[in-house]
Amino acid sequence: MVSLNGKFLTKRQMFVRLLVVFVIQILFLWAVAFSQQEKVLSLQQYLNKYKDVPKPKHTIIIPAISFSSYGETTVKKKIELAGQKDVLAWEKEGGYVEWKVDIPESGLYNMAMLYLPLPGKGLGIELSILIDGKLPFDQAQKITFPRVWKDTTGIRKDKKDNDLRPKTDEYPIWQEEDFKDTEGFYNRAYYFYFEKGEHTIRLVNIREPFAIKYIKIYNKDEVPNYSEVSKNYSSLPKAKDVLVKFQAEKTYLKSDPILYPMYDRTDPATEPFHVSKIRLNTLGQWNWKYPGMWASWKFEVPQDGLYKIVIKARQNFQRGMSTHRILYIDGKIPFKEAQDIEFPYSIRWYMKVVGSKDKPCLVYLTKGEHELKLEATLGELSPILTEVEELTVQLNNLYRKIIMITGRDPDLYRDYNLDEQIPDLIDSLNSIRKGLLKQAQDFERYTGQKGGEAELLKRVAEQLKSMAQEPETIPARIKNLRDSLSGLSSWLVYRKEQPLEIDYILVASPDAKIPSPTANLFQKIVKEIKAFLYSFVEDYTNVGETYQGQKVIKVWVGGGRDQAQIIRDLINDSFTPRTNIKVNVSLVQTGVIEAILAGKGPDIVLTVSRGQPVNLAARGALVDLSQFKDFDEVKKRFNPTALKPYEYNGGCFALPVTQDFYMMFYRKDIFDELNIKPPQTWDEMYAVIAKLQRYNLEVGLPYQRIDAQEAIDAGLGTRNLFPTLLLQLGGSFYNKEKTKSMLDSSQAVAAFKQWTDFYTKYGLELIYDFYNRFRTGEMPLGIAPYTTYNLLATAAPEIRNQWEMVPIPGIKRPDGTIDRSTAASGTATIILSRAKNKQACWEFLKWWTSDEVQTQFGKELEMLMGTAARYNTANVNAFQKLPWSKKEMQNLMEQWKYVKEIEEIPGSYYVIRSLDSAFSAVIYDGMNPRESLWRYTKDINDELKRKRKELAMYNK
Repeated sequence: MVSLNGKFLTKRQMFVRLLVVFVIQILFLWAVAFSQQEKVLSLQQYLNKYKDVPKPKHTIIIPAISFSSYGETTVKKKIELAGQKDVLAWEKEGGYVEWKVDIPESGLYNMAMLYLPLPGKGLGIELSILIDGKLPFDQAQKITFPRVWKDTTGIRKDKKDNDLRPKTDEYPIWQEEDFKDTEGFYNRAYYFYFEKGEHTIRLVNIREPFAIKYIKIYNKDEVPNYSEVSKNYSSLPKAKDVLVKFQAEKTYLKSDPILYPMYDRTDPATEPFHVSKIRLNTLGQWNWKYPGMWASWKFEVPQDGLYKIVIKARQNFQRGMSTHRILYIDGKIPFKEAQDIEFPYSIRWYMKVVGSKDKPCLVYLTKGEHELKLEATLGELSPILTEVEELTVQLNNLYRKIIMITGRDPDLYRDYNLDEQIPDLIDSLNSIRKGLLKQAQDFERYTGQKGGEAELLKRVAEQLKSMAQEPETIPARIKNLRDSLSGLSSWLVYRKEQPLEIDYILVASPDAKIPSPTANLFQKIVKEIKAFLYSFVEDYTNVGETYQGQKVIKVWVGGGRDQAQIIRDLINDSFTPRTNIKVNVSLVQTGVIEAILAGKGPDIVLTVSRGQPVNLAARGALVDLSQFKDFDEVKKRFNPTALKPYEYNGGCFALPVTQDFYMMFYRKDIFDELNIKPPQTWDEMYAVIAKLQRYNLEVGLPYQRIDAQEAIDAGLGTRNLFPTLLLQLGGSFYNKEKTKSMLDSSQAVAAFKQWTDFYTKYGLELIYDFYNRFRTGEMPLGIAPYTTYNLLATAAPEIRNQWEMVPIPGIKRPDGTIDRSTAASGTATIILSRAKNKQACWEFLKWWTSDEVQTQFGKELEMLMGTAARYNTANVNAFQKLPWSKKEMQNLMEQWKYVKEIEEIPGSYYVIRSLDSAFSAVIYDGMNPRESLWRYTKDINDELKRKRKELAMYNK
């Protein structure tokens, strides 16, 4: 007899169990080996495969209108468009266009296209490229071609003399761009291998419409060194007595709207400067951090001649590191040194001379207007990061093979024989270790210092060395390996960032004296004294103008100052001119209830959490919005049930602003590897869970612990999976009168048992870090609010193109359709009953929740803060105009039509708390689900009865 976890097994049973485990593992390794034969190469693998192939000097132009086929899209040949003749307009995103091309000589080629962005959602154009029907490498799944942006107004001022950001709009122009890496670490034009002869090139449109003039297959010329360029300078004159200065915040064009003017008050020498007022006087900071982001400026020089270029900069962001920029003059890189201008770390402003202070690299300019452009680049860091990323992917794949055998928490007393079950384990560990050590050495050579940021690479390499020498210790060190993977991923994300702040740029004659970049001691002392005195009189809570009078409404806004400024600008641009109603906007983070109790609250609170409106309405603190004549028209803007949480006693006391609901996220690469399809029903989900668990992989279902404040404010919708299961079974939380809980109904009991079974029968984890486990592949499937997309899209670059967001599973109905009903969460906007001008407040709420304003706010917020801040508006029409891809939008809209909001009633906090207690009693104490739910339902109904009495609502 053998003891296993407290149970005794015969030797025969033990043998059968071990045999089953062995067969599963062998089948898995065979499946992985087979899938890897078909797997698309990574960019690094692709380049290594063709590293000895020549790069022929041929240029092949493929006119866009000469396409051989297209499908699933709308394309039109245009005789003329925006100054270019004979072009192809790809007017709707989606579908493909294919061309045939004859290559005169085998080799590696760069590719470019001349394109014009067409009106869309404001994002870059995203394409896939297939050569002869296949992806050449993984990163070719998504290549981005940027739009161009321009400030359409100068820097404006409010009535308090503070600077306001200029308005930025798209500036559509024809531009030739290479097919290159804009999201990863390669940081230059891709190479594509072509054999001599005929080939097909297919472009697949993922996102945004555009027009195309041609595709160019060629090889870029090498940029000469300055020493070679300067040989031609002997006959050219040097400019004399010239010092042209232009402010960095006043750009001509830029690659991203997020490159807006910033302000700096740390040094009085910053231009322009004011000790207490906001002066937008710099460009960049953390907003200018990703490779490929650029800004350009127009300037004039008074005479022909050679000039030096000086940039007043500060790089106090990447400690111990330099960040890098490429310099273009009139669209060209003047010499090789301009491909990688280094800005070392310093907490102070400094003057960066292109070249060096003693030996500047001069550029020849003719009299008149010119354009200077600076583009963020990884420079010499690019090959290091590219290789570390490849090593991280290899280590992640190896880690996943290990946990498929050992599980995430291995039995420390079992010998897994990993070196036998994974034949290449030792070789892989040693190969990755050597690669990390080499990159650590290259990184130290790059930074000029030992240790520092390279220490992580060395530490992981040492860990892998130890594991290769003693593979039997790997199961006990799984957590350390997991932490190392997480550390490498974070290291890559942080190292990729290239932030820089610029005050102004000088184009000067070689002998011109350069001004000091910093103020002197006396100027700094005066600045500090003035700042202290002004702190007693300046009001930093109000955003923009402050008005007095009867027809003025007071609005409180949560969030950050940047978001509040967007709202202020929208009010100034459209609300006040249309209605003649003036608005005071205040940035307030907390204290709404306290302010109401003190009688000093606002007229409108723009964002309140889910549970607050009904609790305030029950105490007479809010205005019933349903009393307004056009209320029924306004509510059509939202999902049919979106107002349910804000209804009370026949009235409606809030309008929804944001709405969040569940979607399912899965790793496409792992599902393909294991030949699994994403589940459509819960029966299919059970099968997927079982299959993933056979490989020691996990599934994540949503669950949030509660505290007292969250129980009151957050609502029921997206705390856990129970509301979703209940709605799909046709149940509800309350009776029709909202006086009694219906959690003792047969539907509720069935949903509750189904929910608890996920944890008691299938052993799913309750608390987990979905983001990190999803990116490592330990948890390749999970259900989470759709705003999780924002985090994965921005903070997990190593798995880009390897995951997808789809509707959640549901219950198949007799007619064959799948009911994917789910609840939701969100925020709302309210009018306080103390407001004097209620009609004016209602006009503001109508304006704020309108299609136009919600669309504009969402787009400006994303332009300001990037994809991480994509707005989850509750307005259905506005949502469809936000920059989701066609496929993402289809999936989101498919799920949204099944969203059913849950009512909020006074005392619903007790429902949240009691439901969680009933759940815990089953999970931790082994209580029968039916008994547990019934017991706590009785407590809920007692509390609801008490609450109605407290609020004088008791109904005899």
